[in-house]
Amino acid sequence: MAGKGVTSQPLPAGPPVGIDLGTTFSVVAVCRKGKVEVLANDSGSRTTPSVVGFMGGESFVGEAAKDLPASSQVYDAKRLIGRPWKDDNVQADRKLWPFDLVEENGAPIISVNMDGKSEIFAPEEISAMVLKDLKKTAEDALGQTVTKAVITVPAYFNERQRQATKAAGAIAGLEVVGMINEPTAAAIAYGLDNESSTKKTVFIYDLGGGTFDVSVMVIQDSEFRVVASGGDTHLGGQDFDTRLLNHCVEEIRTQHGIDLWALKDQQSLQEVRRACELAKRKLSSVHEAPLSVFLARHQRGYATKISRARFEDLCADLFRKTIEVATEVLADSEVPRADIDEVVLVGGSTRIPKVRALLAAFFGGKELRHSVNPDEAVASGAAVRAAVLTGDTQANKLVKLKDVTPLSLGTDEIGGRFSVIIPKNSPLPCKNTRYYVTVEDNQSTITSEVFQGERPLFKDNHSLNKEVTVAVPVKPEGQAGVNLTFEINVDGLLTVTCVEPTTGRSQEVQITQKEAHLRDADIRAEKAKRYQREDDDALREVQERLRAQRFF
Repeated sequence: MAGKGVTSQPLPAGPPVGIDLGTTFSVVAVCRKGKVEVLANDSGSRTTPSVVGFMGGESFVGEAAKDLPASSQVYDAKRLIGRPWKDDNVQADRKLWPFDLVEENGAPIISVNMDGKSEIFAPEEISAMVLKDLKKTAEDALGQTVTKAVITVPAYFNERQRQATKAAGAIAGLEVVGMINEPTAAAIAYGLDNESSTKKTVFIYDLGGGTFDVSVMVIQDSEFRVVASGGDTHLGGQDFDTRLLNHCVEEIRTQHGIDLWALKDQQSLQEVRRACELAKRKLSSVHEAPLSVFLARHQRGYATKISRARFEDLCADLFRKTIEVATEVLADSEVPRADIDEVVLVGGSTRIPKVRALLAAFFGGKELRHSVNPDEAVASGAAVRAAVLTGDTQANKLVKLKDVTPLSLGTDEIGGRFSVIIPKNSPLPCKNTRYYVTVEDNQSTITSEVFQGERPLFKDNHSLNKEVTVAVPVKPEGQAGVNLTFEINVDGLLTVTCVEPTTGRSQEVQITQKEAHLRDADIRAEKAKRYQREDDDALREVQERLRAQRFF
């Protein structure tokens, strides 16, 4: 009406949400009055593709982004977040993506063509766009403002990857009240669906679109205790799609003389990839699937049939890799295979029959549990965790969580040795302190650098690009020292404190998103096992050198 102003009323404050920020799909859920609800987006779907598209100066998320030209799409941000430019996986994946990467301060930055102009985005910014869309989904469904969330991360994410994910939440306007490992969140969803006072040892096998996680957990009543975790942050459905894609691109080259890789025809490659993903999904229920695509730029059609056996052969080594990781985690847990009560499947890629067959055989024919929705379980568990962390007494009765750290943390010491302060699979939260002394007469400071890994020499582990230096009293060798404390909170985030006990002088550092450029492929525990003989020889050499120095 003329002369009268109209103002919109702000939405009331809503509950915290749980977000499964996936490589290929993302999900948001809420826990209210002890009940979990997975929320549908404006397309009516409870899963949102983790794809961002740009056109006409605007950004689009989800299905709308997938409909845009390949050159306008950005996806797989989870495979970039927190990784350094030199990471082997980043360099290998660059060839597969329709967008460009550039290096900035040692980190990969995404370059997108927006109406003829190049715009750059950090991976955190792309993830933030997906999170912001999920935030809106929750607000539309609840009719309330959503400001707090728990975001899930792979159990094997390192410190930098966790901090970068938290930063993405902040960019999206969310207070990240906590982070939870994906298999742990899935176990919470499973436990709530299968309430029992009987103590159960559960093996969580989480194979998603881009990451793979395994956890051994003990569940009894409302207590969820993680015994051991492991995984591979670069293994999932996307890799299976790529194997099919390479097979089809080679057939197109031999049949039609068109080499899509050599031509860098990203639009055609994207269309073939989509067809491969569709065929892969069909092969979970049929033994042979048609695969066809019209290559508009070349005015050629390509059609073939892919058998389940052929698909399994193309991906055989990747499937076996999941069993190798499962073997390692069981060994770390010190739980005999026969003592696993339940094997729970999570993640869309566990629908693949060969994956299920290999896992069932690994456990001696044990029946696999797929009672939880593999696409929604992780977000559901995160929603419960969010309710617990924000003081929901009803949720607190449902879940008492005890998680672990998947990688050892420590510092360097004399002779090049890696001194472990927090061993891998330590229950979270945890706090350990060790005392380190001077190694020279009249030494005035002690500097300790932070490392992460499983190798006995610090040079073979990975620096988190953080160190603490504290002045100490000038005394003869070994008569002055510092207390070095490593503390990891329930979200797996690390704080390091160094204190000189006689004066109280101290320095504290935390791992933030700009630090700790780690190469995930190198810090896996399996690499430590492969290098065991070399490590034993190197450690023996260090010990002999130190003994000789003490003698002289």
